[in-house]
Amino acid sequence: MPLSTKRQAEATKDTAEALTRTVVALDAGNRFIKWIDASGRIQCIPSYYKKVEDWEDAEASETSIVIEHGGDRYTIGSDAQYQAGSATFEDDKCQLVKLLGLVAIEPKAGQNQVIIEDLRIMLPDSRKADSVSHLKRLEGSITFKRNGVDVYTMVKRVSPIDETKPAYRYALANGLFRFPKKHLGVIDLGGGTGIARLYTPTGTIIRQADCILPGTFALAQRIAAALKPEMDYSPDLGLIMDAIEANEFTYGTTGKPFQAHFEKARQQWLDEIRNKVKTAWASYWSELAEVLIVGGSAPLAQRFEVMTNGRFKVAPNPQTIALRGMLQ
Repeated sequence: MPLSTKRQAEATKDTAEALTRTVVALDAGNRFIKWIDASGRIQCIPSYYKKVEDWEDAEASETSIVIEHGGDRYTIGSDAQYQAGSATFEDDKCQLVKLLGLVAIEPKAGQNQVIIEDLRIMLPDSRKADSVSHLKRLEGSITFKRNGVDVYTMVKRVSPIDETKPAYRYALANGLFRFPKKHLGVIDLGGGTGIARLYTPTGTIIRQADCILPGTFALAQRIAAALKPEMDYSPDLGLIMDAIEANEFTYGTTGKPFQAHFEKARQQWLDEIRNKVKTAWASYWSELAEVLIVGGSAPLAQRFEVMTNGRFKVAPNPQTIALRGMLQ
């Protein structure tokens, strides 16, 4: 067989053995990195990363991924958090997107090749060319190691998706809005920041009504400020947010309770969110039918349902609704 024919045959064989995925969805949030794996299951790991030196250990687990790429090795997830790695909310996630994107690119067990037709990644604003350019770095052929396994992948297209849009689409498709042909809002409350967006009855984002909101990072800052006079050091914001997430309200392993500080700080935080939203949406307030609250911090805003007689409501499974919506 001529050499060129042999190479074509090998290339055809390689493609035939590769797993082809039509859509891969990645939601690299400020608190958690979420994606849907090759078996269709939602995966969720803490949004921390750490570059691992040659002399350091890095172990993969259900909540930790080890990535080797470009001569560097990283641990991402809970192990990075335990090893005092960096929280992604402290950095520009668009700068980190190639590393975080590799977390979601995985073949099925026993395979090491994957072809992705469309890699969908959420970001705050798809109109920002510099942010989109960072995402596009994931397009093309990429070779890396994921948990010690060599992975050969081809990403044909990276699609940036505006935050709140997947949740909006999912809510429409699944009947979560009672008045779907009216002006609707989505508030996405995350760790680093939140965002509130309005949609016209035809599904267009009303850009002038976009509103950036404080996330649980700001809530934790309020609590830390109240705790500091009671401690000999500055409280760690990550530990405070972890305790809020676990509904424990105790600082780390110190046994120091902070629920009283939390309740006061949460009310101040919710008041700030409400005021910002009402100001940004003032021109559309009389036309606004419903607002869906999503994101990992959405349960902390449950009081809005009572305050608005259900006009504002927390979505079912608020942590993963956007990820599910990215598949539609």
